[in-house]
Amino acid sequence: MRLVVGQKTDVGRVRDGNEDGVLVNDDIGLFAVADGMGGHRGGEVASATALEALRAAVSSGKAIRDAITDANDAVIERSLADTNLSGMGTTMTAGTVAAGDTLLVGHVGDSRAYLARDGELRQITEDHSLVEELVRGGELTPEQAEVHPRRSVITRALGIEADVDVDVYPVELQDGDRVLICSDGLTTMVRADDILGILEREPDAQRAADRLVDAANAAGGEDNITALVIDAVRDGAGGGVSAPVAPTRETDVAPADAPPRRRKRGRVLLRIALWVLPVLVVLAIAFAAVGWYARRTYFVEITDNCRTNVTTTTAATAEGPPGTCVTLFKGVPGGLLGWDPTVEENRVDINTEELTPAEINDLEGGKRFSSEEDAEAYLTNLVESTATTTTTTTTTTTTTVPPPPAA
Repeated sequence: MRLVVGQKTDVGRVRDGNEDGVLVNDDIGLFAVADGMGGHRGGEVASATALEALRAAVSSGKAIRDAITDANDAVIERSLADTNLSGMGTTMTAGTVAAGDTLLVGHVGDSRAYLARDGELRQITEDHSLVEELVRGGELTPEQAEVHPRRSVITRALGIEADVDVDVYPVELQDGDRVLICSDGLTTMVRADDILGILEREPDAQRAADRLVDAANAAGGEDNITALVIDAVRDGAGGGVSAPVAPTRETDVAPADAPPRRRKRGRVLLRIALWVLPVLVVLAIAFAAVGWYARRTYFVEITDNCRTNVTTTTAATAEGPPGTCVTLFKGVPGGLLGWDPTVEENRVDINTEELTPAEINDLEGGKRFSSEEDAEAYLTNLVESTATTTTTTTTTTTTTVPPPPAA
């Protein structure tokens, strides 16, 4: 059995830069996709750093779980070395070939791996995201999760915490199997049925990857898009780029539900030696960086049932029944990694029925501000623009009528 690979990554139609990264190394049979986050160049650096560390670890003979743990170390170390990169992180979904015809898929985050076999598409990995946890808990249906406003909030990523849990899924490959590893820029734009249709219609792995990216762009291309297509073919069949079946350590072959192994004590001691800081300080810095990123802005939007949402109020909020009002939030709309926005102020003194269409459009989805002062100034302007008090002045003229003449 050998593997034929096609891959493509694209910036999409909305983003300014591409924070996705893709790795194909034929010599060691390694394939990976990383989706960076962190703003500016942080996301791009995070994904590139993680992929390079992964390649080096697998080349040295490490198992996929340990190699991804090394990638997590590398991202944290790079972010601590450069304050401009503080708080960056990345997802990672990677595959490497074990003894026999087993593909081992290591996974952290919400990028995905799929197996297309016999006309069916099966998702190999489980998303480490807020909505996926709600789906597994029965609080959301898969259909609701697809359109949930917080579907992009992930609960696990590389570069955020010193200890990272890595899921490993063994896939026994058969002749004709097709594996897809992709970033969420594809899966949020193209439905699973359409992905399967493209994989079935296009037999060439590279053209299949190209068609998947084209479909995501045609649907809006709201994020960076990466597709990595891996075909399992009999020796001597097929064409294109092939990857050898290179054995890796047997410790990689584990049930998909096996509990992730924790970082070894020696790795923690190494971090202490490198940074001359206790591990707890490293964790505190990483946690504080994520918190700062998630809570550095304010936004204003229209909300309902204001009185039950209040955490801090103005005097005006305490009067009248619950209803629609304009609310000032601290945080990022939708939240980030568990940092949810909080209500700072409900302004019931703003008559929402008097808002102009332009003002309503600004408030839908949250109008953002870089400081609380700017947000308060905007609210003051809304109060003035929606004021409906009318002062009526009545002028009274007194006329003196002379008495009638005496008879």
